[in-house]
Amino acid sequence: MSQENKDIVELATEALSGDRTTWGKISSNVLYRHLELLLLKEILLELRKLNQHRLSST
Repeated sequence: MSQENKDIVELATEALSGDRTTWGKISSNVLYRHLELLLLKEILLELRKLNQHRLSST
């Protein structure tokens, strides 16, 4: 049976009973992306501060 024709419960069961290594990699990837977003946010905030300072000093 193809992925498209499987019942949602079957798909969820397969995903949940997957290899723990796969779940560990997914978890690690999610944490990495979260840290990337935090870093990008801080960079953006700092750039905004610099831009505001530059605009106010001209």
